[in-house]
Amino acid sequence: MNQGELEKLEGVWTGSERIMDSGVPYEARARLVFQLVFDGRFMLCDYVQTVPDRPTAVGHAVFRRDDRTSAVAVTWFRNPAATAAQQQDAVAEAGSLAFVETIAGRTTRTTYSFAMDRLTIRTEGSTGGGNWKPLLEGTYKRR
Repeated sequence: MNQGELEKLEGVWTGSERIMDSGVPYEARARLVFQLVFDGRFMLCDYVQTVPDRPTAVGHAVFRRDDRTSAVAVTWFRNPAATAAQQQDAVAEAGSLAFVETIAGRTTRTTYSFAMDRLTIRTEGSTGGGNWKPLLEGTYKRR
């Protein structure tokens, strides 16, 4: 992944999400704001998720290139704290915007896909490296 791919994220995105990491799937509204800083060395993301009858969830992410490995990584800071279905520190797969993190045998993969002014985010979970199960599917439009 290169800086040009991160630049595609820059801007304000709003949309809907379907969360399937608990017993009963539910719908949410979300707003993501991506901004390149420090001459493109970092991409910041502010995230707000609202669901009726649930506390608002917020997050802040920092995307960066690891100096040692040249892999693109992301670290999320969340409130409430990250659940087992959410990433905290993840590394992009080679040449893509798919971030993978494994903690205690559980792997999450979050993929960012673009089509014109539409962004799709899909988070999947796996135990043991097979049978990816959808945890979150979001579709957003650039404002």
